[in-house]
Amino acid sequence: MDEDGQMHGQIQVVENTYITKPQEHEKFRAGEVIRAVKALLEERLKGKKYDSSESAQLSKELCTEIKEKVKEIGVPRHKLVVQVTIGEVQGQGVRITSRCLWDTETDNHASAYYTNPHLYCVAMVFACYYE
Repeated sequence: MDEDGQMHGQIQVVENTYITKPQEHEKFRAGEVIRAVKALLEERLKGKKYDSSESAQLSKELCTEIKEKVKEIGVPRHKLVVQVTIGEVQGQGVRITSRCLWDTETDNHASAYYTNPHLYCVAMVFACYYE
């Protein structure tokens, strides 16, 4: 306690809101996220050539940037998971899939891809509502 009788470093207790579903303005807007992610991939990867030694670091950077971009869009009370896959274009076919266990009323996902003559990139964003 200080001279005024107040305690410093006191923890404020916040009551639970008991909100179990996002309000309409808090929902994950997949279309808006897809547009933002596509624009980011285009900006970062345009004209790049595939380099296996740089791909791991580039994937991490893109994951961080995508997560920040989605947070700017505004999806409160959602846990975000971002996965980015980068590969070399050599005329091969690629199939990337995922499976999730979640509540279809509150959770959602978005995916976007970018390709040029040298590389392809697939970004997936998963948003799980957090009470």
